[in-house]
Amino acid sequence: MIIGGLLLIMCFGACTEPSPLYGTWADNRGNMFSFFDDYSFNARISSGGVTRNYEGSYSILLNAMTLTCTNIELRVVTEWDIRGNMLYIDWSDENGVSFSLTLYKVSN
Repeated sequence: MIIGGLLLIMCFGACTEPSPLYGTWADNRGNMFSFFDDYSFNARISSGGVTRNYEGSYSILLNAMTLTCTNIELRVVTEWDIRGNMLYIDWSDENGVSFSLTLYKVSN
């Protein structure tokens, strides 16, 4: 009985808590981010009438996020915040243009 209880505690205690970022986030202007549990991401960002696709890896430290793109040489360091089902993030493209995004969770 005691061993079964210990195994149960170890099983649930060893599981990592899923990140609230996992899933797909989008807005009505064509911007979209998908975050995956292997710390990779895909994004489609519209800026100045041009839509560009990005992919790469991300890391999180508290409310700071580092996005490292593998398809182009771009690294974005930003703050993120989730309130309800809305993700707030600032994006800086490869031309140095920075703008704020408000994205809504559209799938897990």
